[in-house]
Amino acid sequence: RMLGYWPNPGSGLDEEGYVHTGDVVRVDDRGYFYIVDRTKDMANISGYKVYTRELDDLLYTHPATEMAAAVGVPDHERPGSERVAIFIQLRPEYRGKVKEEKFIEYLREKVAKYAVPKYVRFLDNMPLTEVQKVNKKYLRENAKELLGLP
Repeated sequence: RMLGYWPNPGSGLDEEGYVHTGDVVRVDDRGYFYIVDRTKDMANISGYKVYTRELDDLLYTHPATEMAAAVGVPDHERPGSERVAIFIQLRPEYRGKVKEEKFIEYLREKVAKYAVPKYVRFLDNMPLTEVQKVNKKYLRENAKELLGLP
């Protein structure tokens, strides 16, 4: 049980004693917790929750992937819903040799139908945060432009 943030016991707790971290976790049958995603990175696809971190992890298993990020982008055909977009920085030896469709096929075999990406974009340089993590916030905020959407 978390007691609060050091050095102030009780800080950060709500009225019921919970801390809201923004993490999405799962618990296995032995009681171990696993961080699955961040709530801000979760995509809402027609009411289904897609944990983009799981898609990221799968994309990193593809041999052509150097860096990858999946994000939810607004679905203009279904207001309030999103579609999955993936951004990939290819390894140098794969640039110009692999097509976007290959990544859709790759994920189609591994994820639920609603989680299959609608959009794929190869980037020469993945945007990074100051601590060199993929900047998903930038990708979400600039997805329309990066994907060439109306």
